[in-house]
Amino acid sequence: MEVREITKGVYGVFSLRDIKKGLPLHLFKPTYVEGPTRTSIQINDKHFEDPIGQYLNHCCNPNARVGLIAGTHSIVLVSTENIKRGDELTFDYRTTETKLHHPFKCSCHE
Repeated sequence: MEVREITKGVYGVFSLRDIKKGLPLHLFKPTYVEGPTRTSIQINDKHFEDPIGQYLNHCCNPNARVGLIAGTHSIVLVSTENIKRGDELTFDYRTTETKLHHPFKCSCHE
């Protein structure tokens, strides 16, 4: 599996090159924590921290999703649409979190 290189920006993670829909963007290296934190990501019933994960912001119309690689325990960020170089990488927090550590008002899920 090819994992695309990414780098962090001031408010999020930005792509270094154009990325096609459905490609893996980042293979998480999870450090599991007891419960949700401001920057953790939940997969199934476990929460983890990852150096890149802390820079991923919420979007109701995201360009990426968090998922498991079939047949493994590996967690990956995958593009859900074509992403242009310089675009911020986002995912919908509601797709992974059962309870947010720092809830916020999101106008798209009202």
